[in-house]
Amino acid sequence: MSAPVSSPIVEEIRRAYAAVGITLDQPAAYGTYYRLLCAGCGHMVGNVGDRLLPGMAAALVDEQFDLYAAGLLGCTCGHQAGQTRELDPARWRAARERLAQ
Repeated sequence: MSAPVSSPIVEEIRRAYAAVGITLDQPAAYGTYYRLLCAGCGHMVGNVGDRLLPGMAAALVDEQFDLYAAGLLGCTCGHQAGQTRELDPARWRAARERLAQ
């Protein structure tokens, strides 16, 4: 197994997704796309490219917070919903109430 790929943008992406319980896997295609894995169970939950501008990864994850909180995005095991609840309980509760309708 090769060493994890690292660059400032890859580390930024790694930190942004870690906040909601998602880990960045090894590059999936030519070092520009990475699989996103649930930190709770290891299932693949998506892909992300490393061509984001600085600050975009955190903004993306922040904009998707409500979807993770409501269980509409992320893994079916519920790990991301749990992580968002720990991150911001009030925002988690509001998102679940709003998106449950």
